[in-house]
Amino acid sequence: MPKEATEKTHPAPAWLTQDYVQKKLRIFFKDDTLKLEKLIIKPAIANGENFGSVMTRINLEYTTKPSKGTQTTTFLVKTTFTSKDPAADVLFPYGVYVREMDMYENILPQLAEIARQELKDQRKLFAATVNVDRDRGSIIFEDMSLGQYKVADRLKKLDLEHTHLVLEKMATFHATAAALSERKPGIFAKDYDRGFFNKHTRAYQPIMRNLLKALSRSLKLDKELQQRYQSKIDHLVDNIMDYGERSTTIRPGDFVTLAHGDPWTTNFMFQYDAKGHPSNMIFIDFQFSVWNSPAIDLHYFFSTSVHDDLRLHHQTKLVQFYYYKLVAGLKKVNYGGKVPTLFDFQLQFKARAFYAVFCSLLFEPVMLYEGKEESSMEQVLSESEGAIRYKDSIFQVESVRRKLHLTLPFLDQQGLLDEM
Repeated sequence: MPKEATEKTHPAPAWLTQDYVQKKLRIFFKDDTLKLEKLIIKPAIANGENFGSVMTRINLEYTTKPSKGTQTTTFLVKTTFTSKDPAADVLFPYGVYVREMDMYENILPQLAEIARQELKDQRKLFAATVNVDRDRGSIIFEDMSLGQYKVADRLKKLDLEHTHLVLEKMATFHATAAALSERKPGIFAKDYDRGFFNKHTRAYQPIMRNLLKALSRSLKLDKELQQRYQSKIDHLVDNIMDYGERSTTIRPGDFVTLAHGDPWTTNFMFQYDAKGHPSNMIFIDFQFSVWNSPAIDLHYFFSTSVHDDLRLHHQTKLVQFYYYKLVAGLKKVNYGGKVPTLFDFQLQFKARAFYAVFCSLLFEPVMLYEGKEESSMEQVLSESEGAIRYKDSIFQVESVRRKLHLTLPFLDQQGLLDEM
């Protein structure tokens, strides 16, 4: 997904004017004397870095009365793609834009309050919401880079120290969401039933199929992998959505809560102490937050974001680490539902293991792409010559080809590449 800074960018929304921003800031700061003196609008990320939205950074200079002099700050503005963008055809059936606006306007402030008051954790869990404009499909929220938060290197992945922090904060997210659901029954009943796999839409199917076909073509470059796995990958082309839906179906007795849905490296921001150790982490990007097993977040995270040694050899231990953090959080918020035993939760994790297939074989190579071809959802969807060249280039990167020698046996030994 990520590209160099020279990549073309989406234009800023035409409605994002000085008058509009001033009006929203007056509401946020609760100060009608605020006057926006200067507004500079810049793309926050290049086109291709985010397949689901347009990110804009706004730099502000403003004054208030009585005069405190000119103050400066920045905020981020997240907007939907236009209906003419091919990404919209995929994303709109999942309700991702309505869901994320609800998250920032309604859900996240409540989760943050539970974490502060009941878990006694004063660290930030999310960026603060400045404004949600449902008519324009936009969210304005605080720029966490001002607090020295930054995204870790997606290519280097996360070591054990970062991984433990993410799992700790993930447990907080899941525990507070479970408590909120218990206190406000039905709060997640609408709009939170559509993860990447669900029973309502298969709009992601062309993406999954096209990437699987490209993966299959790439195996021809390695006779050993081709002989052992190409037929299994070809079988997945027609079955991945069925298998995915089965793996995310909620079963009686499952512990369920609100899952983040898209927890990978660039959807975390870390703050560091004076010695360079991560001291806090926040989540961003809640378009695919879904009511389901927290195990899907664990599989997604392990498959896309941690060092290979942790992913391949220490998952059971990491699940245990997460589980104890989760249980501690559920106790502090006086959760009244059934808390699974560690044994039951490990079984739940294994039952969701197919989630690791599409995350590690399809999404991760796209996330790590640094090639010369334009990277966009349109390129993934298209069958044009250039689009096929782009998809093929994803899996022809030497590091990806080397990693397939680890990932394919790891998945195959669990039966995740066989008929299910």
